[in-house]
Amino acid sequence: MTDLSLTCRREGCGTPVRVTDAGTINHLLFKLRQLYRQSTLAADGAAQHWADVATASESPFAPLAHVPGVFATLWTPDVAPTTATVLGSAGYGFAALPKHLTHFTTRSGAAGIARTGLIHASRAGASGIFGPGVYMARFGPPVNLMIREVATVPIVLPTPAGTVRILPYIAYVRWGAKGVRIQ
Repeated sequence: MTDLSLTCRREGCGTPVRVTDAGTINHLLFKLRQLYRQSTLAADGAAQHWADVATASESPFAPLAHVPGVFATLWTPDVAPTTATVLGSAGYGFAALPKHLTHFTTRSGAAGIARTGLIHASRAGASGIFGPGVYMARFGPPVNLMIREVATVPIVLPTPAGTVRILPYIAYVRWGAKGVRIQ
């Protein structure tokens, strides 16, 4: 039998609040399911409303009703789980990034970086499979197979602002055509 308990921490309170009453927990879960069902049905109705406005209205602005309709469809019963997963995991790319990452380059690239103090952004298609930007990693070869074989020189740098996690430990990128200045 599983332990039915919830542990919550009130903001500003050092001690967590533990709820172990199965009836209370079941009631909470029931209310959350009920709220989810009502909100997805409301979104379904809203999507239909905006579709009707877009197709039946004689206003010259009627085609603009597609915009709120698209947003309403993101929370319809069939789509809501995907929307929740995408929105819930979206922050993962930016949250709790390591303090330092390693940029791998060639010997000539390292010489250029030492001379200018700038890591130039890769071009899309050249080595940047996720688009133009400065690529970094936590692990290098041979574990990290995404790093080109010729990029053997590691340059450890503080994680630049705007860096996004693509694959944990393997690929991080600071997108854009601008490079990253080494301090």
